[in-house]
Amino acid sequence: MRKIDYHMHTCFSADSNANPREHILMAIEKGLDEICFTDHKDFQYPGCPFDLDADAYFYTLRQLQKEFEDQIKIKIGLEMGLDVEFIEDINSFVNRHDYDYVIGSIHVIHQSEFYDPALFFKGKSKAEAHREFFMNTLKCVQTFDCFNCLGHLDYICRYGPYDDKHVEHALYQDIIDDILKTLIQKDKGIEVNTSGYRDLKTCGFPNFDIVQRYYDLGGRVITVGTDSHTSDRVGEHVEEVLKEYQRIGFEDVSTFTKRVRD
Repeated sequence: MRKIDYHMHTCFSADSNANPREHILMAIEKGLDEICFTDHKDFQYPGCPFDLDADAYFYTLRQLQKEFEDQIKIKIGLEMGLDVEFIEDINSFVNRHDYDYVIGSIHVIHQSEFYDPALFFKGKSKAEAHREFFMNTLKCVQTFDCFNCLGHLDYICRYGPYDDKHVEHALYQDIIDDILKTLIQKDKGIEVNTSGYRDLKTCGFPNFDIVQRYYDLGGRVITVGTDSHTSDRVGEHVEEVLKEYQRIGFEDVSTFTKRVRD
């Protein structure tokens, strides 16, 4: 199974200062076969201008592709914040450049984000907040076709003013199943985001029960990414995730060129 990191952020994202060259050097040191840069774009993210200078981004990464072409395969991707209030804007932005791969992620609902302390959780029980998150995720995957994989499916468990932030997946299994079935019907995938190992101390986002459910329903499009914003985290926990993928039944990870699966 190929060793990849398909979720990485650099200084082209508003929340990272990382040099993409350093990410590449770390990926080579870790023995990765392929990486994909996926810098952020969100429309009207509260308190942070998640803009992306796509022209400069492509220019820099294409130079690095040429420089390292004999050492590692480098793809140019995007993490697009999906938001049903900006359908035309999002589709236009994604289609303006030849991204190899697009992650669709839910970072904002009704112009309220989740990062603590966040207005999204105000006046909501944990169950109410989590249900709204999954319902919005379902609406987004039903609405959008411009992405390849859904990012960090249960990412909501990072945040919230609750003593126990973990998602009780069984409470929302009907919605999660609808999300997974929609992705499968559209030939779209999921990732395991290894930042969960740091935040949850147990596994990635989502957990492997959800990955197993996706597989059992017929899903075969799968990636893994570290969500690294610093170079020291490139490739972190990738091998652990790949072993779980093999246990579940996946033969290989999915990679993409110009938003088409290789």
